[in-house]
Amino acid sequence: MANDAFAHLYSRSARTVQPSAIRELCKLGDRPEIRSLAGGWPDPAIFPAEDILDIAEDLLVARPGRLLQYCPTEGLRELRAAVVKWANEKDGIPVTESGLLITHGSMQGLDLAARVLIDPGDVILCGRPTYFGATGAFRALGGAIAGVPLDDEGMDPEALAETLARLAGEGKRAKAIYVIPNFDNPSGTTLPLARRERILELVHAHDLLLIEDDPYGELRFEGESIPSFAALDRVGRVIHLRSFSKTFAPGLRLAWLAADPALVRKLTISKQFVDACTNSFGQAIAAEFIARGLLEKSIARNIAVYREKRDWMFAALEKHFPPEVRWTRPMGGFFVWVKLPDSIDASDLLSDAMAKNVVFVAGAPFYDGEGGRNTLRLTFSMSDRATIESAVAEIGSLIRARLAHGASPA
Repeated sequence: MANDAFAHLYSRSARTVQPSAIRELCKLGDRPEIRSLAGGWPDPAIFPAEDILDIAEDLLVARPGRLLQYCPTEGLRELRAAVVKWANEKDGIPVTESGLLITHGSMQGLDLAARVLIDPGDVILCGRPTYFGATGAFRALGGAIAGVPLDDEGMDPEALAETLARLAGEGKRAKAIYVIPNFDNPSGTTLPLARRERILELVHAHDLLLIEDDPYGELRFEGESIPSFAALDRVGRVIHLRSFSKTFAPGLRLAWLAADPALVRKLTISKQFVDACTNSFGQAIAAEFIARGLLEKSIARNIAVYREKRDWMFAALEKHFPPEVRWTRPMGGFFVWVKLPDSIDASDLLSDAMAKNVVFVAGAPFYDGEGGRNTLRLTFSMSDRATIESAVAEIGSLIRARLAHGASPA
């Protein structure tokens, strides 16, 4: 940064890290004239604020001293017990309290996994495209990213096998595979059961771990749920990350990870030197929210709201986008992934859209290295029907204009 008097003191990581493109775009959303399809944030209109207020008042009356005090690094016992019960009964994940850690959001889980697993030069295999918060966390610890192509069903296991063979031939040490199995960010794709099983075979064969990031899995609008990698794996090769942000309240910054107890011990030690513990009061609220049966109701409400928003977006895309454009049809989550004709650069299209007070996320940042210039991500979770309709119409008009311009004589 120009005129930064401290630049010579920064670590290599601090000198090379870049701000999140999405966070910068989301700042624009505070302006009332902006029609945003960018940030993958939950809709605040459906936050269970009254339930949280009731619970907070009850807890502060009953045991204020304990809930305003530090708690164990592993997490508040009540919440850990509630999550273990939930994971076992609803998800078939055979976790025990010794294999569970409460974190400050799933992003902390990714950071802790990177701290525990990565030495400089170690390789993490990720989809192309994938969530760049994850690749940023891995790179911050010196990790190298090996991209594996995604298709309409997510990560291609045979492409993964070829990538692993190539890395072995080059003498490179792969440590883990990172996947978002359900309603992927950004692609919206979901890995079928057969692919999950094949990927686990490769994990076992190549002595790897699998980092399963599943913040959207409970937001399934249609179709049958598919067992998680953590439920399928019986030998402790999966670090499963789950967030309360998309189903409860993101501002509480609560998530959990489940893994082999030996891994959790290392992750817990790392967390001790990061933040000591996750906030006790927020954990107590979440534990009571689950105990009162409110989480099931919150998830059901979220599904109904986000399904309707997704359908609004599908209708708008069908109405306003030209036939040369393709997009995914996710069965849950927050995102629709759009592929433009090769002649259109999504970053240029974003500049055009911003001039019209519309924002989305260009696809290139989701690719490690080159790629994705003609892709973009649209988010339906935060927007109302009128915003989705008008923003998609504006983007569609800009795409048609660029296609017409490209077809014109020079």
